[in-house]
Amino acid sequence: MSLKSLPKPIIVLPEMAEKKRYTVAMHVAAWVLFGAWVFYFLYGNSALSFGKVMDVLVGLLINIFIFYFNWYVLISRYLARNRIFLYIAAVLTTLVAIAVLRAPLDFYFFREYNREMTQLYSSERILQYIMGGLVLIFISSGLKVTGNYIRNERRNKELETQKLTAELAFLKSQVNPHFLFNTLNNIYSLAYKQHPETPDAIMKLSLLMRYMLYESNDALVSLEKEVDHIKNFIDLQKLRLREQTSIKFNIAGSLEGKQIAPMLLMTLVENAFKHGLVSKNEIGIILNLVVHDDSLLFSTINNTSQHKKRDFGGIGLENLKRRLNLLYDKRYELTFEEKEGTFYATLKLYFKPTNR
Repeated sequence: MSLKSLPKPIIVLPEMAEKKRYTVAMHVAAWVLFGAWVFYFLYGNSALSFGKVMDVLVGLLINIFIFYFNWYVLISRYLARNRIFLYIAAVLTTLVAIAVLRAPLDFYFFREYNREMTQLYSSERILQYIMGGLVLIFISSGLKVTGNYIRNERRNKELETQKLTAELAFLKSQVNPHFLFNTLNNIYSLAYKQHPETPDAIMKLSLLMRYMLYESNDALVSLEKEVDHIKNFIDLQKLRLREQTSIKFNIAGSLEGKQIAPMLLMTLVENAFKHGLVSKNEIGIILNLVVHDDSLLFSTINNTSQHKKRDFGGIGLENLKRRLNLLYDKRYELTFEEKEGTFYATLKLYFKPTNR
């Protein structure tokens, strides 16, 4: 037996099976309530009999057939393909055919419950059947179209979320190698000079890598961890720079209980160290972090005498802007300014992101 001749396996996920059972139960309950309402409307004030029950039951089965024939056949075959005129023609043909077949059924079996039914066919009764069927067609089409619209919107939302997640992962993957490359170069310089603090530098790098590999994968991290990460980075840089550059990191406000997307502030810090290392006579690098209850203000100040203008908005800052747009939408302000040989980068950020 070849593989092509084998039947294709049908895979039904537990969640899908549960949802399908729920949908079937809702439809059954709706039809039971509808049948009970019809019976009460027609025979609520009279004695119960087998014939009356069969009259309502036969009518209910015909209505169910119209509803689901439109749901599964006519909509998918015509309406979903924008064949509007064919759909209208198919609906009218179906309702007329059912009315013609139902008229003798009611006349011969249930005439005793309707005194106005005096002849086998009457235009008034045929029209009544068709109008009743049209109401069911409208309800069936409305529910089907609305359900499809909601499912499509939900699917588009999921696809958009997956796209944003993939894009964020890509942007983050670009940040980490860039940072690692710079740091390894720094440690290489220490090792090459056989500096006694090289082991300490490796330990600092270990802490940095642990944060990037294991803790920064979450959508949000505590602001305290993000600041500790920056401090470790600064300590590592100081091992290499010694007294050549003045480095200050000023913090105001409480970090406790605040959360932020990982590695956002770090991009600005890296940019300041990349372009701000000039000489001990210059302003050096100044980092200011002011924390409020609902937001933070982070700024970096560094010299730009060796800063090349074409590096403004390089891959690091461009990635930062894109991540901020995806994660915080309009809940942030990022500005850059270069004035008299000094570069200012300022980020105002509200803690609650709009997307995760």
